[in-house]
Amino acid sequence: MAARMTNNMGEGITDAEGKPADPFQFGSGHFEPTKAADPGLVYDASYEDYLLYLCNINVTSLAPKFKCPKVAPKTTDLNYPSLSISKIRGPVTVRRTVTNVSSGKSLYFASVKPPMGFSVVVQPSILKFNKIGEKKRFTITVKPHKDAKSMVGDNGYGFGWYTWTDGVHMVRSPMAVSLA
Repeated sequence: MAARMTNNMGEGITDAEGKPADPFQFGSGHFEPTKAADPGLVYDASYEDYLLYLCNINVTSLAPKFKCPKVAPKTTDLNYPSLSISKIRGPVTVRRTVTNVSSGKSLYFASVKPPMGFSVVVQPSILKFNKIGEKKRFTITVKPHKDAKSMVGDNGYGFGWYTWTDGVHMVRSPMAVSLA
């Protein structure tokens, strides 16, 4: 993993006031450059992918020659490691693609720490790579429990993560989910 959940002193990451930080403040964690040189898996997103994302949030002035499609992909489907879903009412499924950049043959297993009040399923839960540069797609389905509102409140976010590991690499991605 190229980031960890503790600071250089082995303590939890804090905000500018010294209070415990949340994933909106620390993202995937404290960056570890030596591990970033061999991340195992990467999430590719092209220039066009970002333009399509901007179409979906009505920011079209940044690339005036680019024509937005009539139906742009969902913003949640930008191939980005982290996952943020707001105003979730029922199950939401997002797609991601990872590229193997480490050893030729590898087997990655998914694990999840779901946000409190939500269930999260990764499908498939095992990715088998035969060569460097090979890509694999998977989905993440997030579903609120009936009592999610009591756990995160009306305007709060629940935080969790999903992780891919092959025993050598640990690729952790944060999740933030809200009901409002």
